[in-house]
Amino acid sequence: MHCAVYQSIDEIGPDRIAPLQGSPIDFSYGLLRALERSLWGDLKIRYLSIEEGGRVLAFIPVNIGTNIAFTAAMPTLVQTGYPALVDRLGLAAAYKIAVVGSLVSDRGFIPLHPDCDHDAVIELMIREIDALAREEKVQVCFLKDLHQDFPGRVRVRAAGFVECYSLPTVRIDTHFKSSDDYIQSLSTNGRSHARRTLRKVGKNFTLRVVTDFASLIPDVYPLFRATYMKAQFKLEELPPQFFVECGRAHPPSSEMVLCEKGSRIVGAYLVLYNAEQQLNKRIGIDYTDEESPVIYNVLNYYCIIRAIERGIPLSYLGQTTYTPKVRMGGRLEDQFIYVKGYNLGVRLSLPLQRAWMNRYRTQQVHKQMEASADAPAKSLFRNPRGKWRQACSRG
Repeated sequence: MHCAVYQSIDEIGPDRIAPLQGSPIDFSYGLLRALERSLWGDLKIRYLSIEEGGRVLAFIPVNIGTNIAFTAAMPTLVQTGYPALVDRLGLAAAYKIAVVGSLVSDRGFIPLHPDCDHDAVIELMIREIDALAREEKVQVCFLKDLHQDFPGRVRVRAAGFVECYSLPTVRIDTHFKSSDDYIQSLSTNGRSHARRTLRKVGKNFTLRVVTDFASLIPDVYPLFRATYMKAQFKLEELPPQFFVECGRAHPPSSEMVLCEKGSRIVGAYLVLYNAEQQLNKRIGIDYTDEESPVIYNVLNYYCIIRAIERGIPLSYLGQTTYTPKVRMGGRLEDQFIYVKGYNLGVRLSLPLQRAWMNRYRTQQVHKQMEASADAPAKSLFRNPRGKWRQACSRG
C-alpha cells in the first residue's frame, strides 16, 4: 500500500474513484473537475491517492494557497481583521493554507473503498496529508467539514489535529412516493407553509429546469454573487467558470432550476444529483424583488420535490439557513473541522478557536433557533439588516 500524488483528477479518472464510498456527489469526478478548471488566484490542487495493486483505496484533494476562505465560521474580529491585515501589508502577511477536502462540500469525507482496511488506509492518508503540508510549508492545515459519519475521526485527532465543530449540514429524506406524502410528513406549520408557498408557482412565478445552462451564466451569476454578499457565513466564493463547468460535469448529473417573474429571472438553484443523493448546491436570489424570501422558499420546495419525483432517497440542503430548512423537513447533522498549526502563533490560538466553534454543535444551533423565535435580535444566525435573514440567507 502506497500513496500517489496527482496534479489533476484526470490523472486518476472517473472509473478508479467510482467504487469509493462517502459523499459521492461532493467527491465525484465531475464536480472536482469543475473546481479544478475554475481555479482562482494562487490556488493549486493536489490529489492524494492511497493505492494497492493499481486499485485506489482512498483519495482526497488538498487545496493549497493564500486565497482560500478559511475564516467564515470564526469570530467577527478574525473575519474582518485578517483580510484588513492582508490588504494593508500585502500577500506577504497572508497565511499559506492547506484545505483537505472539496472546497464546496456540504458533507465532508475521505472517500474509501468498501473492501479496504479502513483504519490502516486512514492512518496512512493522514500521515501523507501531514507530510504534504510540511513539504508545502503551509502555516495551517484544515481537514474540512468531516461529517459525523466519517469512520476515522479518532485517528485524525490522534495525529495531532485539533477537533472543532464546523457548521452543521442539513439532511432531508426524500424517499417519499409523492410530493403529497412529503408535505403530509411535515409539521402542521410546515404543511401550511409548503402549500402556501407552492400556490405561488404559476400565480406569481414560473419555474423552469435547464440542463444545458452554460449560456445562462452571464445572466444568473449576479444572483449567486448577491447571495454570497448577503450571507452571514461567507463560504468559498465561486467564479462564473465554476458554474459553466458544472453544466459540463458528469458524473454527477446537473441542472439549474430558474424562478422567473414575467420575463425576468429572479432566482436560480444549482442542483447536482445521482441515483442515491441530491445536493441543492448553490442558490441565487434577486434581492431587489420584494418577494425575495418567497423566491428562496419556492426554489427549495421545488428542488426537494424534484428529488422525490426522481426516486432519490436522500438530499442535502447545505450549511446555514437552518430555520427554514428544518421547517421543510430537514435535520441537522454535525460536522467537524480538524486543524493543525505549523507555527507557534497558530498553535497557541487553537484552544480559543475550538472553544468558539462549540457554538456550531447541532444542539447549540437548535437552542439558537428556539431563542430566535422569541428574541430574534439575539439569534446567532440573524441578519441585522432586516427580516429576510431571520428566515433565510443562503443556500
